[in-house]
Amino acid sequence: MQRSHFFLSSCLSIAVSLIPAKSLAQEADAGASSNELQDIVVTAQKRSENLQKVPIAVSAVDSERLLQAGVQSPQGLAAALPGLQLLNIAGNTTPRVRGVGSGFTAAGYESPVATYVDGVYRGYGADANLDMSDVTQVSLIKGPQGTLFGRNATGGVLQITTREPEHEFSGSFRVGLDNYLTLRGDSFVTGGLSDTVAASLALSYTHQGRGWGENLFTGNDTYKINHSFSARGKIKADLDDSTDVTIAADYTSRAGPIATNFHVFPGLGAAFMTSPAPARKWDVNNSSDTFNRYKGGGGSITLNHDLGFANFSSITGYRDAHNPFGFTAVPVPTAIFDAIIEERSRQFTQELQLSNTNGPLVWTVGAYYFYSKATQSQRSIFYPILGLPFTEQDFPTAVTADSYAAFAQGTYTILPSTRFTAGFRYTWQTTRFSGSEILVFPTGPVTLFTVPDGEHSNFKKPTWRLSLDHDLAQDVTGYISYNRGVKSGGYNLRSPRTGAYQPEQLDAYEVGLKSLLDARRIRLNLAGFHYKYKNIQVPKFVNGTAEIDNGAAATIYGVDADFEARLTNQLSLNGGATWLHTKFDSFTESSTSVLLPGGIPGPAIPFDASGNAVPMSPRFTYVIGATYTVPTGSGDVAFNVTDSYNSGFYGEADNVLRQKAYHFVNASVSWTSENKAFVARLYANNIFNKAAASQFVTIAGLAYVADYTNPPRIIGGSFQFNF
Repeated sequence: MQRSHFFLSSCLSIAVSLIPAKSLAQEADAGASSNELQDIVVTAQKRSENLQKVPIAVSAVDSERLLQAGVQSPQGLAAALPGLQLLNIAGNTTPRVRGVGSGFTAAGYESPVATYVDGVYRGYGADANLDMSDVTQVSLIKGPQGTLFGRNATGGVLQITTREPEHEFSGSFRVGLDNYLTLRGDSFVTGGLSDTVAASLALSYTHQGRGWGENLFTGNDTYKINHSFSARGKIKADLDDSTDVTIAADYTSRAGPIATNFHVFPGLGAAFMTSPAPARKWDVNNSSDTFNRYKGGGGSITLNHDLGFANFSSITGYRDAHNPFGFTAVPVPTAIFDAIIEERSRQFTQELQLSNTNGPLVWTVGAYYFYSKATQSQRSIFYPILGLPFTEQDFPTAVTADSYAAFAQGTYTILPSTRFTAGFRYTWQTTRFSGSEILVFPTGPVTLFTVPDGEHSNFKKPTWRLSLDHDLAQDVTGYISYNRGVKSGGYNLRSPRTGAYQPEQLDAYEVGLKSLLDARRIRLNLAGFHYKYKNIQVPKFVNGTAEIDNGAAATIYGVDADFEARLTNQLSLNGGATWLHTKFDSFTESSTSVLLPGGIPGPAIPFDASGNAVPMSPRFTYVIGATYTVPTGSGDVAFNVTDSYNSGFYGEADNVLRQKAYHFVNASVSWTSENKAFVARLYANNIFNKAAASQFVTIAGLAYVADYTNPPRIIGGSFQFNF
């Protein structure tokens, strides 16, 4: 912790030392108006509002801030959004906020932190791993959003907004290259097709020349993008003075050993391990190579109509994805146990909203429908060294969810400076499941267990929001709130014997302060929160197969802060921090493994995890960035340093495997021409080459393993042309 404080202080000292002879105070007084922070507009309550007037903890960054922080994929968002962890598991992304999230992803299993792209919910983690080239804003809404977003927003909402079509013809082209010979090209073009219709198209392609590491046994690369292509198109039409419609479509294809390159957890071992694990976390010594392949896309239609007394909106979305991947579960050169998983996910969403933003009562009412069908085939291949009588264990399964919800929320101005908000949502869901367990013997397959098509579970739950906010002074607002969030139950696609897991519930109490200080040159937002988390869906691994169990209750509390400061015309700071305390109040049905000689986990045994920390929940995190801009005769030169710190976290409920504390420090220098037509940028991400695990797995009797999907040190550059 002392090292992190020293580094933070050093960054601030270096940034301040760059300021010319004129003092901060003198320059601020000379150009106060130009130093004022611009308002940030978010849609955290399903309407456009000033961030400072929303009585919810929200962090938001625009495309420029993402570029400065070195964010090139959703997984890198933790470097720009304080309090966010975004894990990459088998090529799927799953967010965690304030200790709420999941260390597991699969088709048919949705994260308790919901991801929305342009207002459309993406329930499948592989769909949430989208290209960021045309993203204009990312906002993180913290805490349960059980009323307006509702569906599986127990921990919060990650909102991603991409560029809209414009009538004026414009666009950009960007090409970049880094030290891993990663060639990336991005383009965006927009313009009017008529007086009332505009269109846009964004394209991106990436090819990585060499991986971040190597499989020492096979000689092939690990963590390599063989190809990644994405396209997103939009057409926006003004049908009349009160009606507009936007049609959007996207497609993504990516392949390569991008994730699940399992490495023996540092300091521990694995069965049949004859030599130490590679020193670099991105290197492995495995009997076979990982593969990830994803193809998916979808479309949406958004209709807005002004009825006079209210605004009507309809958002229709459809997504279809196919995601096969494979890996060796025990990271040693001896062939022991491989897994090949093929996932398919389809979803349809329909949301209807009616809202009014005029008068003392601002209100929204609506209805929501969600349909999802996921199928999965998991083949576990066992090699002769295990001495088993069978060679394969297969789990062909399917799950279908039908969910309906009705919601309403209103904010009433009690006094000129005081507002009260109340919201309510009721959700109905039916989940259907079918599947079987098949063992393959030398004589042929044998079906051991079958779940018939009629298996189903029902889910009916209310969620709500109550809040009171008050303007304490000009540009200073305080609020208190109570929210309930619920995440739906479901079935274990990779373990059909275990039956349904039940919904989880979170009650959140929050007090916050939002302020603009020093003549609107400093934005400082604070929030304190206390969660009671019940029936938590906790992942565990049994015989190498992932399962979701209930039964845990936890208390989570903490404080988070976000700030932005324009110290001079040239120097700005931004960042935030989260202090978090998590503890299982009751989790008697957990499991652990006794550590055997050689650092190998023994058979799984029952374990009482009560009192342990909730997995993947660091005690302290912060992000701080400093940008110093130097005007020149040919344009502006901007220097940026961003440091994101994580105090470390446990990987599983038994608190055996722990990721140590780390800093990700990124730096860049960019030149923007005077007419904004050209931008050249040099950058170095993860300067200190720190490795951090995004997945931990205890495979009882075989190995403790981890997957290091965060990039090593990346040095590169890009050139962009705007027109």
